[in-house]
Amino acid sequence: MKTRKQFIAAAASAGALLAAPAVAQTPPMPAPTATPAPKKPSDAASALAARMRAFDPKLTDAELATIADGIDGNLQIGRAINPKGTAIPNSVEPATSFKVIVS
Repeated sequence: MKTRKQFIAAAASAGALLAAPAVAQTPPMPAPTATPAPKKPSDAASALAARMRAFDPKLTDAELATIADGIDGNLQIGRAINPKGTAIPNSVEPATSFKVIVS
């Protein structure tokens, strides 16, 4: 990985789930005649996924490929959310609200 930012994004995406923005409903597209070949995950995502074998040595190659695909997918979502790649200062954090329910 070239930068610390890429590494943090890849590591965070392993457990983070981002909600996709709502899209207006459109009629379904016709199915393509030929199935496109699956994209190979990036080297950085593959390396991070392979490193997860240290935590679970029983992971299969297929499971590691699925993890690497997920990492790449989350990085693509991050690029869609922040296309210019602007840095977020440390002082910016999400608003956290707590609700106490007394029964």
